Amino acid sequence: MDKDYRRACDGTPEDLAEIAKRRDDLLERLDAIAVEGWDGPTATDLLRFVRSHLVRPLVVDVGLRGGAASEAEATAWEVLWLKLQEPSLRTARSPWGVLWQTARRAVLGEILAQRWGAPPRRAWKLDAAERAGRVLRPIALEPLLAEGWQPARDEAVPDADDGTLARVLALTASALRSVGWPEDTALSIAWEVARFEAPARATSTIVGWRTLAKKLGVAPWQARRLVWILRGSSGSPGLLARIALEGAAAVNGAGTQAALRSTRDRCLPSPTPPLSPATAGRRHDARVERAAS
Repeated sequence: MDKDYRRACDGTPEDLAEIAKRRDDLLERLDAIAVEGWDGPTATDLLRFVRSHLVRPLVVDVGLRGGAASEAEATAWEVLWLKLQEPSLRTARSPWGVLWQTARRAVLGEILAQRWGAPPRRAWKLDAAERAGRVLRPIALEPLLAEGWQPARDEAVPDADDGTLARVLALTASALRSVGWPEDTALSIAWEVARFEAPARATSTIVGWRTLAKKLGVAPWQARRLVWILRGSSGSPGLLARIALEGAAAVNGAGTQAALRSTRDRCLPSPTPPLSPATAGRRHDARVERAAS
């Protein structure tokens, strides 16, 4: 490893005092990074500086400690790295101010995400709606459980003794295994997607993929494609529904196989749920009617 690069990685905070929060100084460093790359010593010094002199003081200032502070710091640092790569930063009158605002929003977003149990973007909207009196923040479960409260039975969970459901899940898992999903993971995917609740709106189709990705440890892009293929949409039934109606024949079509393969290979185009014969027939009849009118 290059000596200067090792110094930049292992140096003390005093080593970073030479970086001044001036616009020209920052632009010069970005020019140097354009030549050296983000693995070079200039980028290492700059990223360590923004973490120790920009992000960390913000995290401490808002009162975060322990694991929450570490998560917020890591998130804000990543967001700043992306912001440093944006060409628009070079034209900003106060780029250091832009970086500070970006880091502050990232840190506050982490706090809101923990508060609402939602992704940061959604949490910001919920927080604004709470301030406007349109929604109420969810209460904690611990006090209720301490008083003897018990949650209601989850009616959305399918009955595992249902023979039809078991057959649908088995055929779905078999279809996933045929394109390379491990046996246990394939069955877990089929089960988890089958128990998802219906989306709140007809236009919300890919719902629950974040939960699937986190619970089963699959990549987010795979989770999105799996939910899209297995659940379908209001106008195009997913594979689970088609297997319930058509049986094993629903799995054998070329379109279905191509869609399933795309859940293992990111380079394959993102699919749309294959149409059932009935849906395809209705759409064909509608096209014929429009053409004749």
